[in-house]
Amino acid sequence: MTQPTHPTQPAQPGSQVPPPVPYGRPPGPPADPGAAGDRLSGALLLVGAALALTGSFTTLDTSKETIGSGSSSAAVYRTVAKAWSYTTSVPGQKSHSVTQFDGVPLLVGALLAVTAGVLLLTGSGGRQPLVRVFGVTGAVLLFGTTLTVAVSTVGDGQWDTGGRSTTFGPGFYLLTVACVLGLATTVLTVLATRRPATAPAAVPAPYPQPWATGPVPQAYPQAYPQAPQPPAQPYPQAQSYPPAQQPPPLPHQPPQQPPHQPPAPPAG
Repeated sequence: MTQPTHPTQPAQPGSQVPPPVPYGRPPGPPADPGAAGDRLSGALLLVGAALALTGSFTTLDTSKETIGSGSSSAAVYRTVAKAWSYTTSVPGQKSHSVTQFDGVPLLVGALLAVTAGVLLLTGSGGRQPLVRVFGVTGAVLLFGTTLTVAVSTVGDGQWDTGGRSTTFGPGFYLLTVACVLGLATTVLTVLATRRPATAPAAVPAPYPQPWATGPVPQAYPQAYPQAPQPPAQPYPQAQSYPPAQQPPPLPHQPPQQPPHQPPAPPAG
């Protein structure tokens, strides 16, 4: 099957022929300048939420306290602090554990951060300003919860003495990194919300054709103007004549009878 060919016209002398335009998709609307910042904020929120959740289930700090002066009678009193539990143990005795509720704000902050991060990664912040406001809320909550638990962990070291020492666990460092990411995300998202809204994209010009087209027909004025026509005059109304008079009817006449004749005489 042969492809249809388009007729081309020879170029006239002195006219400029535009270069052929390669085939392809026409240029789209300009990208939102805040889209890259939204995606970066969304990625940081997801990473910070993952670190906060992981840090809530790992050891925040471990404290050891020596009871007794002699080396043989000395006992080590050990405590392990987590976001969901606080465990104490003494050699020769059963360890005792109680529940802590520091993991509740960490869990709530991480879930909101994940939701806001997914919305920012999809690029919804440029179309709906409330998405960026929600992103700021999730970032602030992630920063606040991780900072609170991290500061509480640091406070456990104020009871250290000559016989007691506290060391930080991996959970403390994970929460510290999540806190820094929450702060950075808050700043980036706030700057994105203060950025003026972008103007609507202009409609792209029609895609030029790579072949020459024929002249476009134009409407020419009439060669001869029409003569003005006189205004239409009303026709005179038809004269009304009286109706024709019919002759009066004849008077009633009795029927005519033949005249009376006498009878003839008898023959002799």
